[in-house]
Amino acid sequence: MILSLTQDVVFEYEGAVACINPCTIYEFIVGYDNKAKTYNNIDDLMGDHFYHGKSLSEIAEKIDID
Repeated sequence: MILSLTQDVVFEYEGAVACINPCTIYEFIVGYDNKAKTYNNIDDLMGDHFYHGKSLSEIAEKIDID
């Protein structure tokens, strides 16, 4: 869904809202719990422990995408 580059991805995890803005396949701007980061590739985005110490890969099964 993120790599489709068609829309922002919004979800909630542990009481905080997250938004992933896929600008291009080389730029993803992510916000979560009043923090923001920019990633240059999908592997870094999926593997970073940005969500209260968990990666998006680890929490993907537990979240509902708006």
